[in-house]
Amino acid sequence: MSTPALDDAPALKPSRAARAESRLRQRYGVLLGALVVTFMVAGIAPGGRWQEVIVTGLAATTLVLALRAGEVDVRLVRAASVAGIAAVASVAVLAAIGESNATVARVTGACLVLLAPPAIVVGVVRALREHHGVTVQAVLGVLCVYLLIGMFYASLYGAIDRLGGPALFGHGIAATTSNCLYFSFATLTTVGYGDITAATNLGHTLAVGEALVGQIYLVTVVAVLVANLGRGGRVGA
Repeated sequence: MSTPALDDAPALKPSRAARAESRLRQRYGVLLGALVVTFMVAGIAPGGRWQEVIVTGLAATTLVLALRAGEVDVRLVRAASVAGIAAVASVAVLAAIGESNATVARVTGACLVLLAPPAIVVGVVRALREHHGVTVQAVLGVLCVYLLIGMFYASLYGAIDRLGGPALFGHGIAATTSNCLYFSFATLTTVGYGDITAATNLGHTLAVGEALVGQIYLVTVVAVLVANLGRGGRVGA
């Protein structure tokens, strides 16, 4: 009676592995969607206290999704969830009483662009090792990191402008969230429309650095993984 059960046991392993892979693919897909929504809301919505509430909520949620996708320690995921709820509650209360809530919102955004990429990279590397090849979730993961690179530079541009000194952008253009995102992704993708340009040496250096990072990342990491999607064995073989 026990022999059939033993014979069936190996057959269950691929099924469990397939379910785990499908679950990770869904997590990375949801994460990519959350990043796109966060980017669009932050770039389109007019500035204001309640906009900060929405963007903070999206950033906190996206960070938790990134940690879950990367399969980091569950305690860290729970801590991020609690901190995210606290941040959203704080900016909502400040908005309700008419006080500035920009600082809390910026800190939450900084946590997203600083903590999410390492978690995603760890998850992608783990998937490559476990599957001995490139999977869909690995490709989705590196695309998420690409978006986070643009968002990181946007946050950096805004932070530098708020430190004081010469204006970061020329022609009197304010370094708002939407303008920083626009300039960052136009630079990252080397589109370079030219309607917003850096006006300081630091800004020039950061912009050129971002353009280099964006292009090198696309032609190395993304290109290699996409080219090897679905292939077994060593990546790049």
